[in-house]
Amino acid sequence: MKNSKEFLSKRETATTDLTPRLKIFVEEYLNYKQLINKPINILDIGCGRVCLLFKYKKKEDKYYGCDFFKEIDVKIDNYTPIDLNEEKLSDKYKDEKFDVIFCGEVLEHLFSPDSLLDEIKELMHDNSILILSTPNLAYYANRIMLLFGISPLFLENSSEVKLGRKFKIIGQFNKTEGHIKVFTYGALKDLFKMKRLKIIKIKSVPVWNNIFDRIICIISRSLSANNVFILKK
Repeated sequence: MKNSKEFLSKRETATTDLTPRLKIFVEEYLNYKQLINKPINILDIGCGRVCLLFKYKKKEDKYYGCDFFKEIDVKIDNYTPIDLNEEKLSDKYKDEKFDVIFCGEVLEHLFSPDSLLDEIKELMHDNSILILSTPNLAYYANRIMLLFGISPLFLENSSEVKLGRKFKIIGQFNKTEGHIKVFTYGALKDLFKMKRLKIIKIKSVPVWNNIFDRIICIISRSLSANNVFILKK
């Protein structure tokens, strides 16, 4: 694998199922929609080839999607190809403001998540909301795995396959997904504070729908596999 572009051209990491995490994305969009009660503009950063969230928007709202791919598999209101490691959102969406911005499982794929948040803020007005998620490196299962010298989930140390997992069931030699920066719950909150983004709401969600993960989501955000943040600038 020579470079990031070659890597990304061969990977599709967006989900095609409405997971518990994406259900929260849809719920928060609909809550905002009910509050505003007018047509709104939505930006889905890292929308994937199938633009799953597009299916759940209200007819009168306008959905903009952007991702690395030159073309996608569905027809949406507006699609823009972008390499977020090399190009700026503000250059692609000059003079645009969005009411709701989705940014699900994107930060971990970027060299500079900081720059993306700066770009996102330029596309928000005072009442906009940013709905964002990224995996939690300090997930309780990762803490246990590290005790036994096993490389944690979400963290990748090869551009080809996952290493240090020891067992196939937890990903050994599976293809990598391109994670560059991985956050703990605390580190992510620090990033938002540094970028002056206000946390309005946090919802913990399981990545794997088992009873242990569901219980952990109730008990502790810092131990959960993932958290959805609703933010304002």
